[in-house]
Amino acid sequence: MITSSPDHVALLREAETYGAHPQFDPAMRAFCIGLASFHSVGFTRLTGVVDTITFAVALLVLYLDMIAPESANASRLVALCADGGLAGATAVRNAISALRRGGMIVVDDRVEVGQAHPVRPTPALVDTMKDNLATRLSAMEPVVPWPKPAGEWARTDGVLEGFVRGNIEAYRNSRFLLFQQFPEIRGFMDRHCGYPVLLDVLGRSETSAQGMSTVVPLSEVAERFDVSRTHVRKLFGAAAANGWLDFEPKGRLTIDAARFARLRLWIGLEFAWTRRLVGSPPGAGSDVRACG
Repeated sequence: MITSSPDHVALLREAETYGAHPQFDPAMRAFCIGLASFHSVGFTRLTGVVDTITFAVALLVLYLDMIAPESANASRLVALCADGGLAGATAVRNAISALRRGGMIVVDDRVEVGQAHPVRPTPALVDTMKDNLATRLSAMEPVVPWPKPAGEWARTDGVLEGFVRGNIEAYRNSRFLLFQQFPEIRGFMDRHCGYPVLLDVLGRSETSAQGMSTVVPLSEVAERFDVSRTHVRKLFGAAAANGWLDFEPKGRLTIDAARFARLRLWIGLEFAWTRRLVGSPPGAGSDVRACG
């Protein structure tokens, strides 16, 4: 169990090392494309894992089912998210509903009046989260070696459990959130489908040492994530208002070299954190326990 906050400085140092790898940019693009596809409407209509908060609630359901299944209920999920400032009650309950519709969780309604309704993960949720992990590890594989081929490693017994426990225990024990030093990332994560939309645009854009300049295909992105064109405009408009990028109403998006370097560092941080959670064989001792 993680008893102290993971060392963010050490994680950033590792992220910088990955950023200098000659295969990092193709790996970053594959990571962005893969996770954006995971959250695209064609997939999420089947699973309910729509965006950041539904993914977080899914992790929490898996975690509670591992350590204390009797405490897994909607009120407990709301309290955990609120306690760490992750999301409000309405967002959490909406996430529970989405996951339930997607067949990812079951809620036991056969309890007496006044009792909490237990929430349980289904085998489909376990399979879906292993698919998500395989997507991450496969994109990272040219930069981060795994004990087995990425797709196989993601489905090895204990690996998903390490990913779940590491994320949730860092959050529960020290309120650690990976994006805590990246307000521009949290700005997208806190909005519906914001992070997948950002990843989708990053993954489809050409980049260089000078940064990134592209025209966001508003209709295509909106359809891909079942949101409105106005929602996509507002996502990037809010980021522009905060000085994180430049965005014109017709869709022209520009990110200069310094701001794009932060986005590269962020993806490197995703790589570093995932490596620390699942880079060792199950039972061999996770790196994450040593990075506090």
